[in-house]
Amino acid sequence: MTSKSISITTDVYELLDKYRMKNESFSQAIKRLLQSKTNLMELAGSWKKIPEVDPAIEVIEEVVKKIHEDESEEIKLI
Repeated sequence: MTSKSISITTDVYELLDKYRMKNESFSQAIKRLLQSKTNLMELAGSWKKIPEVDPAIEVIEEVVKKIHEDESEEIKLI
């Protein structure tokens, strides 16, 4: 199989290395990631079907709000 050289930035290299599986080449990782069959539009609204999601979203929104308000304070979830 022939190969091609491409140039990527260091941050992209680090991301690719992070998502690469053990013993997977960079070429294999790129192919796997690009061929992912997950369509984000198919997932849109999926969480609305789960009744427990609303309270979880409220907790997440509150945590994010507290983080943005004061990063020095410890956030208690319970």
